[in-house]
Amino acid sequence: MHVQIVMDRSGDTRHAFDPNDLAAVGHAERRFLELTGKGFRAVALGKNAGPATLLRHFDPDAEQTLFIPQLQGG
Repeated sequence: MHVQIVMDRSGDTRHAFDPNDLAAVGHAERRFLELTGKGFRAVALGKNAGPATLLRHFDPDAEQTLFIPQLQGG
């Protein structure tokens, strides 16, 4: 099971999807495009505490993708 983790003001929301289910992958890709279109940064978390990778395109092989909202100055 892969997971997309969306950070927001209330904490985080996790969306799990099966990478072998084409419909679920399609839904995950739409979520990726929607969030990155709103300014979120997508980061594929590294395995075993390895380095993370900034994603510019949807990667269905990323086991954990973290979506970080754009910082706002005040």
